[in-house]
Amino acid sequence: MTGHDCAQIEAKLAAATAELDRIKFTLDVVGTVDLDTSLLNRNGIFESIQRAQRWLVRRGDIYGVLYVTFPDMDVSNIADPAYLELMKHLAATIAAGVRDVDEVGRATDNSFAAVLADLEPGALQIVAERVSKLLTQVTGTSPNLTGDFKMGGVEVLTASHTYGTVLD
Repeated sequence: MTGHDCAQIEAKLAAATAELDRIKFTLDVVGTVDLDTSLLNRNGIFESIQRAQRWLVRRGDIYGVLYVTFPDMDVSNIADPAYLELMKHLAATIAAGVRDVDEVGRATDNSFAAVLADLEPGALQIVAERVSKLLTQVTGTSPNLTGDFKMGGVEVLTASHTYGTVLD
């Protein structure tokens, strides 16, 4: 094999990789699932909030959004398999603290949102405390996490908010 043959193969591989990256980006923009972690992506979280909002309008079901961020997490290599496994583990930990009817997704490279359906007033605080305890156990034992996590949430009592406002 000559240097010319290698260069042609490398060029074809680079073109195929670029096309795959473009397709992945397109799917991420229009889809609702994060392709790397199989979690809801930001679009999926918005869709879940919209569904909860429709139930609020139709039946008066209060819902909430719990947001967890890891501000000191190293997101310099988000394609690293260890990073992706950590994301899945953190999402599973959050999901363990909420009910089966609630949905957890990856909002950004270092944050998650859980959409809590059909809440009783004041229940968000109870869920947040439960999730916080679980995450404290995980972050205390993971060498890949440095620093603390931050958590916030909102109970949505009226239909006057848009899904973007609720997540913000």
